[in-house]
Formats: sequence, C-alpha cells, structure tokens
Amino acid sequence: MTREHFPIPILPLLFMVPLAGCKQSSSTPPADKPPPAPSAAANAPPTAAVPHFTDVLKQSGIAFRHQFLDSETGTDYRINPYDHGSGVYLADVDGDGLDDIYFLNFLGPNVLYRNKGDFTFEDITAGAGVAVDRSISVGGAFGDYDNDGDQDLYVTTYRGGNHLFRNNGQAVFEDVTAAASVVYNGHSSAAAWVDVDIDGDLDLYLCNIGKFTTETISKEADYFYTGLSLPFATLAQKPDQRVTGERDILYRNNGDGTFTDVTQESGIQSVEWNADVAAADYDLDGDPDLYVTNMFGANHLYRNRGDGKFDEVTAEKLKRTSWGAMGCTFFDADGDQYPDLYVVDMHSDMWIPDPSDQSLLKPADKFNNPLGSTVNGGLPIGKGDDTLAKTALFGNTFFLNNGDGTFDERSRESHLETWWPWGITTGDYDNDGDVDAYVATGMGYPFFYWPNRFYLNDGHGVFREAAQSAGLEPPAAGMVIAGAEIKGKPFTRSSRAAATADFDRDGDLDMVVNNFNHEPYLFRNDSPKSSYVGLRLRGVRANRDGIGARIAVETVDKTRHRWRSGAEGYLTQNGAVIHVGLGSADAVKTVTIHWPGDPNPQIIDAPAINRVIDIVQH
Repeated sequence: MTREHFPIPILPLLFMVPLAGCKQSSSTPPADKPPPAPSAAANAPPTAAVPHFTDVLKQSGIAFRHQFLDSETGTDYRINPYDHGSGVYLADVDGDGLDDIYFLNFLGPNVLYRNKGDFTFEDITAGAGVAVDRSISVGGAFGDYDNDGDQDLYVTTYRGGNHLFRNNGQAVFEDVTAAASVVYNGHSSAAAWVDVDIDGDLDLYLCNIGKFTTETISKEADYFYTGLSLPFATLAQKPDQRVTGERDILYRNNGDGTFTDVTQESGIQSVEWNADVAAADYDLDGDPDLYVTNMFGANHLYRNRGDGKFDEVTAEKLKRTSWGAMGCTFFDADGDQYPDLYVVDMHSDMWIPDPSDQSLLKPADKFNNPLGSTVNGGLPIGKGDDTLAKTALFGNTFFLNNGDGTFDERSRESHLETWWPWGITTGDYDNDGDVDAYVATGMGYPFFYWPNRFYLNDGHGVFREAAQSAGLEPPAAGMVIAGAEIKGKPFTRSSRAAATADFDRDGDLDMVVNNFNHEPYLFRNDSPKSSYVGLRLRGVRANRDGIGARIAVETVDKTRHRWRSGAEGYLTQNGAVIHVGLGSADAVKTVTIHWPGDPNPQIIDAPAINRVIDIVQH
C-alpha cells in the first residue's frame, strides 16, 4: 500500500427499433405534444435541489448535423437498424486537459471538435484524419491501446469496414487497421476498451448485430446497402426463419501494436444482435467482467476467471434479462461500493406479458392513450418461444448488486423506466455525491415525440425524474424538426447517444447528445457552484488510461465509489476525468485507487478539492 500527500493550495472555488406490427394510433395527436412527464413537484421534496442546464449549441461553433438515408428511415420507412443512429465520444485528443467531442454520422463525415475551454469548439476533422467519409459510422471508443500517452480511436460501421486510428500525439491519426490485424467488415455496433487479462494493455471488445442488409446498393448513396424489410418481425414471430446474427469479437492486445482474435478460446459465445457492452469488476475480485446486451433475446453476463477467459453466469446471477436491450452501464447507485447494472430496453414500457396467455405480449396499459400508444394488438412470441415471457423482461432493468455475486432486479422500485430508450450517460450532475443518469430516447419519423429522461439519485438507488425542471426538456427548438415533414407527417426530434464531461472545467458536469437526423444538443450545467474533486489517472504497470481502476473518495460523512470505464451505455463514452461531487463536505480525507492488477491500493491523503488532480500509479 502506498500513501501520498497533496498540498492544498489557496485557490478560489472553481467552479429502437419498433416491433413487428407497430403502427401509429388511429387517433394521432399533435407530434409536438409529448406524453405527460411526471413533474418535479410530484417526484421530489420541495427542498430538493435540481441542477439546471442550458443548450448552448448555437454559440459553440459546432455545426455538425446527423444525416440519414431518406429511403430507409424516411419516405419509404423500413423497420431495421438504420434507425438506430450513431454515437458521440469524448476524449482529450490533443493532450491539453480538455475533453474534445467526436460525432459519428450516417451520411456525410464524422466530425471531431477541439474544445477551446470556454464552450466553443473548433472543427479539426480534416487535419486529424478521422472523417471516415462514405461510411455509415455507428460506434467506437477512444483508448490508449499502445500506452504512449495519447488517445487512439476505434470506429465501427455498417459494412464500411471498422477502423483503428493511432494518434501521433498531436491529434493527427493514422489508420492502422490492417497492420493491427483488426480488419472487420460487417454490421458492427458498440465497442469498448478493457484490459481483460490484466497484462497492462487494453484489449478490444466488438459488438456485432445481425445481417439486416441486402446486396442492393441504394440510389441515394453508393455506400448504403438497402435494408431488409421487417427483419425484426422474423426475429419475433418466425424463429425458424430468423436472420442470423454476427458473432462478437474479443481482440487481445499483443503489446506490439497488433491484436489477436481470442473470442472462441475466451468463452465468449455471443452470435446474436448485440448492441452494447459494459465492463466492471462486479464481484470485486480484481478483474473486469462483461455484460453484453442483445436486441432480441437473452443478454449475457460473463464472469472473468482472472486470465481473460470467461464463464457465462447470466441465469445464475440475474435470472431474467431485458429482451430488447440496447444500452447498459455499471455504476454504484446505492453507495455500497459494488457496481450495479442499468440496462435500457427499446421495448420499454410498451409491452407486457398477457396475463391470459404467457405466450403473447400486449401493450402496457399506460400506453393505451392517444399520447403514448404507437402499437396495437398482441404480438405472438412464436412457436418454440412459449417460455419467453417467463425468462425475459420487457422493459428497462436495474440490477442491484447484493455484494455476494448476485443481483436483484429493482427497476420498478428505482423508478428507472423510460420510453424507447437508447443511450445512457451517468455522472453526479448536482455534485451531491451520488451518481445520476440521463437516457436518450425516441424514434423520430413516423412516431410520436418521447422526452429524454434525467434521473436524480437520492443516494440509495432510488431516482426521481427531473428533465423538465432541469431545463433538459422540452427541446428549446420544439419537438418537431421544422421543415422535415415526410409524406405530410412531422419528423419528431429523437436522440440516440449522450456523453458527459466538464467541458469548461467550472466544477460541474455538462452533456452532449447526438440526435437522429438533426443537430445535437450541447447542455451547459449552470447550477450553483458546489464542491467536487476531479481525478485523472495515469497507469504505469496498469494500462496507461487506468481503465478498470476502482476509486473510493472518503469524506467525513461518506465514501463515494467510482470506476474508470472504457465505454458507457450504447454508442457513448464520457470524458476520462473521474468527477466526484462532495455534497456538503468541504474536504476530502482520502482518495484510494485500486489499480488493475495491483493488489496494493494507492492512497492519497487530504487532496485539494475543486480542481482536477493528476494521479500517477506508484
């Protein structure tokens, strides 16, 4: 165990996919009127503090707009993953201590924006070489895979080939995909950097979904393959004709700039429609475990044996999982040091098992009204799947970690249900010492507007919805995209991925949201200033980014637990600085870092607060 002391300087306080048979209600309400959201007054005590955000996109210099293929998700709308959108990723690509923003796109280039530190940004895509133009970009992840001190980048696409970019340290990237032996050209989704074998370098987990495209090239863009019509009807109703999924891939880092596909020998057996992956040491035995979401079926919890090989323990530890899962993320919701698991399901709150016939699903009662219903009739699960309603959960799931390697599903008690969710981002947005959550939701044309959700944690893993009172809903520009009507129907705004960082280093967490077929949101946190501490890790024997590290921040009143992650919930990556709100505490007693692969924790006594501290592994 090592212990160190930081002097305290005298400083001022720094401050979806639709299911088969889905259609709009016959009594269509105005698209710009959302389903009624619980009010802050109904959900929170009168004295409860709520952070406040302002969308500052217009003055930020960010001109990015996500664009889609009209013939797939517009005039000739088809139900397929082309409407699943693209991600947004944060990293300090130029080493100046500020988190930069990387937006992914379908039509047109991806865009990398350098953060100037004052909520203005500069487009540096051309010089950086990461446009990935003429490709349908979906997800990816930043990470220092070669341990040279800068952020490298992996990007996934639909049939455009995935890309590994090596950063030269000056925010100029070289495509080293072939040289690194990570060539893959399929239907990829999320990816995550994680040191599965605890050897000091980052390995790469790649999620792939099913083949939903034909061999026909679109007339609108010659790198778009026309999507299959209603592949999800086949998935849900005709199990004997299901579209084949693509296997996930686990790439082991060889330590010399190359990777080896070790999927089969590692015990990863996912050949499905896998949207997202989250990594955390859920049993605190010193190695990262994995959770993988499946859009159409059981998810997978993989327990690491300690050598990068995994046992699937889903049925034993979780019992049932979300059947239409998209995003997932681990965080300690109740402050007991064990990572809990939040999973969002694109069928969330839409379908429930029919009490009279467990082999059928029916619309949830709360959606049997003009403002919420976009589905009607029962959905046959299909012959051979009559046990589905007994083995799966239709809706978001929140698994509370019991501390003994098992979980209890508590989504109802925790109040974490949503409408048609996609990405999750988490952080302590009100600096009260616990972890809150924001969920990107919605579908756009031809569906209703669903508000994004913002959940404030009470410190015990019970959440209250506060998007409206926090200024995050409704959108300042309206719920319908002006001038984007299709076939006389409005194109409602919808979001896909959100990411969190303190962009202006004023001591509170801001957010950026990548929306579908429109400009993003850039939310500046304008809450009253309060105390925090920021931690930026640098591994020495562990991987340089410190991904997988477990952190405990002790104050006089409580200990707060965080993890350094290589990816967040669905096409999302937060900034690398670990931001910890201190609530009413005016000092930190100790910060304890449990580095990956190091049995001896590193302890920092009485670090300065209201600043970001660089911590180098001893």
